[in-house]
Amino acid sequence: MVYFIADTHFYDRKCIQYDNRPFAGVEDMNEALIRNWNGVVQSEDTVYIVGDFSYGVGADIVSTAQRLKGHKILIKGNHDNDVNLKYAFEEIYEYKEVPLSNGTVILSHYPLSSFKDMQKGGTVHIYGHVHNSFEAKISNDVYTRLRALPDRNYNFEAYNVGCMQPYMDYTPRTLAELRERTRKFPLKFDR
Repeated sequence: MVYFIADTHFYDRKCIQYDNRPFAGVEDMNEALIRNWNGVVQSEDTVYIVGDFSYGVGADIVSTAQRLKGHKILIKGNHDNDVNLKYAFEEIYEYKEVPLSNGTVILSHYPLSSFKDMQKGGTVHIYGHVHNSFEAKISNDVYTRLRALPDRNYNFEAYNVGCMQPYMDYTPRTLAELRERTRKFPLKFDR
């Protein structure tokens, strides 16, 4: 299986308040994220972390990654600058395109308003960075408006896989789960 998640922000006390995360403190958040991750991911699975894995440094990043099941591939975010990242992940990219049987997944920490094959069916853009902010609302509005343009035939999907999204519930999700769960959980913007 292939899973996606972004903005876990391990060790980031500020994110608990910023995202209104339901955790008593950073240790509680870290353990919940690890428990949720290992509850769905198996050792042979692949997980794409679409940026902002941790606010920790050095050994914290490596030891946390080692506790998580699966093959971990990082798409770097604005908080992923520690030199020890290379010891925590099998692969690290700024941007990545992953082929699907009928299209492509475009992975970028940042939401993109233009990307490869937007007019082709089967193209999926997966991103993070914007949490539940005003920028998340803007990104969602841009994608909605692009798909509604007459004569453009924009036929793509776009998912914010920030772990704090109601449909993510602090757990890595497959593309099939994203498609199903985003219909069930309305988008919520906090700021």
